[in-house]
Amino acid sequence: MMHLFNWRYFKYAAIAAVVLGAMLAIAIYSPTAHGSDQELKKLSNFVQGTKSNTAAMQIFREGRDFIEAQNWLKAAEKFSDFIKGYPKDKDLDAALYWYAYALHKQGGKDDAVKPLLRLIENYPGSSWRREAEALLVVLGHQDKLTGIRSREDCELKILALQSLFQADQERAITFVTEVLRANAQQQCPGLQSAAVSLLGSHGGARAVPMLLEIARSNPDLKLRQTAIRRLGDQHTDAVTDELIKLYDADRTKEIRAQILRALVESRSARGTAKVMEVARSGDDLALRQWAIRYMAELKDANSLDELIRIYDADKTPEIRSQIIRVLAERDDPKAKAKLLDIVRQGETPELRIEAVRRLSDHRRLSIDDILGFYNNETNMSLKQAYLRVLAESTDPRAQTKLYDIARTGEPIELRLYALRRLGDKDDEQTTTQLVGMYDSEQNQQVRMALLRGFGNSKHKSAVHKLMLIAKNDPSVEVRKLAVRYLGESKDPEALKFLEDLLK
Repeated sequence: MMHLFNWRYFKYAAIAAVVLGAMLAIAIYSPTAHGSDQELKKLSNFVQGTKSNTAAMQIFREGRDFIEAQNWLKAAEKFSDFIKGYPKDKDLDAALYWYAYALHKQGGKDDAVKPLLRLIENYPGSSWRREAEALLVVLGHQDKLTGIRSREDCELKILALQSLFQADQERAITFVTEVLRANAQQQCPGLQSAAVSLLGSHGGARAVPMLLEIARSNPDLKLRQTAIRRLGDQHTDAVTDELIKLYDADRTKEIRAQILRALVESRSARGTAKVMEVARSGDDLALRQWAIRYMAELKDANSLDELIRIYDADKTPEIRSQIIRVLAERDDPKAKAKLLDIVRQGETPELRIEAVRRLSDHRRLSIDDILGFYNNETNMSLKQAYLRVLAESTDPRAQTKLYDIARTGEPIELRLYALRRLGDKDDEQTTTQLVGMYDSEQNQQVRMALLRGFGNSKHKSAVHKLMLIAKNDPSVEVRKLAVRYLGESKDPEALKFLEDLLK
């Protein structure tokens, strides 16, 4: 019996498939075979057999009619409309084929290739696949067809290997050994990686020596990373010790980062201790950041305490920023308390702003927290950071605070910043408030900011206000600006107003 994984067999099978496809294409499109008539009959039967009267099927029927009338331009337009308008329709595969067919008939050979490939790759079981493959060969793109079949053969091999592991692990391990010795990666991309992954999943203790050998010395970086990831799944001290040795000996950054992750996922005391050591005093800044990131996955009190100790002891901005990020992701009162402490009395405005931003991103700041911080803050950048948080809040008190800042005697920078944030909301209530604020405002910068806000708004109250300003404002420059914003709005009332100005 032929071996299930005989590489030569698959090679000749792929060649035979291409030759057969070419012969099939010649047969289908041969004038003596009446290929077009057969396809048109299949299309007609396909449409007649569909009882649906949806808008999508109406477009499809119109496309069919243009095909039968040999109006290739209109047919291509109809099937293109179907594909764009109904990308999840059950008949999309048929539409793709006939769109390509119509393009081909217009002489657009290169344009026809893309929908054909989309059909074959996304709908491998389609009843129109045979015709699509044949048309690809006629178009002179059988090389693309070979690549698709090769990829499908590769997927089949990976599935077969998975089944073999479930049925007979000894034979599967023997096969994996052969695959890793051979240059199978070129024949079937992904097979070696799948083989290593399956070996780690099913091989148990027997797989460890082979995985360690791959992790230490395989020339393929991705295979080494896969082996390390599977070693982390073993959850034994012996494997953990080997991974720690490899981390200390190997200088490849990608390998060391993968080992750190594997050590965390091993959930062993030795692995965790090593990751904490790297986070605290590792010899590479990026790897220290990775170690801190992975520590967040531990979710235990010891790792949290260690992160806080590192933050307090280490002044490196990148390390502190990473710790702030990790602390914000922890749903833990102690982590939040540390971040609030950084917000109140962090050593630099940048760290304090980072803490505010991260707390806000994870919804760990209450409206009372934000309002209290804003009212007690003197740093302008931090005040703007609090305003950004207020703008993202749905609490009515946040909206009220922003409006109060925008219209009262705050520093002009904060008033303008609050106005921008309010303008971003563009809801009817906010727009009405800003419209009412314009007439009583004396500061020209604020008035111009309000004007810009009206121009960006989609609400009628803003359009009506711009019309009044364009008609009555004492400043010619302001009136010109209002006219410009009215034109950009494309609102029908605004356009009518502009027409009246021209009379």
